[in-house]
Amino acid sequence: MSTHSEFLHLFRPCEHDLRAFIGAMVRDIHAREDLFQDVSRTLWERFEDYDLDLSFGAWARGIAARKMLEARRRNARFPLVFPPETVTAVLEAFDASDEGVPLHEAALRLCLEELPPRSRTILTMRYDSRQPCEQIARAVGSTLKAIHQTLRRLRQTLHACIERRIARDELEAPELVTEPAIPARHES
Repeated sequence: MSTHSEFLHLFRPCEHDLRAFIGAMVRDIHAREDLFQDVSRTLWERFEDYDLDLSFGAWARGIAARKMLEARRRNARFPLVFPPETVTAVLEAFDASDEGVPLHEAALRLCLEELPPRSRTILTMRYDSRQPCEQIARAVGSTLKAIHQTLRRLRQTLHACIERRIARDELEAPELVTEPAIPARHES
């Protein structure tokens, strides 16, 4: 996988949370967007410094918090909603909630390896390539309804596999646990 693909694979899932984190801290909509763009550029430029064993979201929020605090130091009128101590406390709370992600990611990788190739292909098309279900159905020669059912069953299978592996303590990772990487939700 190229560096560009790796970056996007990690950035896309946390983009909404990163925007929410910045939005919760910065009052002005234009300052929020400028800060988000600056943080995104910095993440891209410093991606080679990112430790793949750590949560990408935590790394991104850490950079965002530093950028916010730097902007506040440079300009006392920078529209931070909270004092710097609160920004740091919120960052620590977000990071604590991310500690279980590597455990689930490790379990997910092992569970994905157990799936038949066709199932992995469908999941890759839907979640990595973000293809619409209609396009996946055409590509694999199936009906839209069958793809929806397949994705639902695969999410259930992966969720059960992840929980089973974690319960058996088959992985080396932090002790906190969060939701699986592929959420169970209705596809439309």
